[in-house]
Amino acid sequence: MHEAAMMRGAVQEALGRMPADGTRITRVVLVLGASGHFTEDVARQHFALNALATPAECAELEIEWLPATYSCFACLHTFASVLPPETVTCPACGGVALEIGHADVCYIREIEVEGAHVASEYTVAAPLHISGKHS
Repeated sequence: MHEAAMMRGAVQEALGRMPADGTRITRVVLVLGASGHFTEDVARQHFALNALATPAECAELEIEWLPATYSCFACLHTFASVLPPETVTCPACGGVALEIGHADVCYIREIEVEGAHVASEYTVAAPLHISGKHS
């Protein structure tokens, strides 16, 4: 459910950033923290579901992953990776690695809008952090 709420917030944020004269959102760049919470397929599925019957329906979704930090049990090497946690091994020795930190974020970095007369692209100057919590 955490993923569904975060993607609902992402779609709402994209729609909220759409200029009044825009007809539809054609592209969304979404930034996600690499952790066990999301896979690309799950993020895409929830985004598409939440975008149904909105100006964001059928928008191209581009996902950028922020890496998680890992530490190797064998050699204590610390490194970053965007791979799913269950597939990460130490690049120095091939040993088992433990995730020791990640950015649990989900935000829209950029949208492209069709039909906007003033601006066809919106780029976030500062990250818009979207939590899965409802107010």
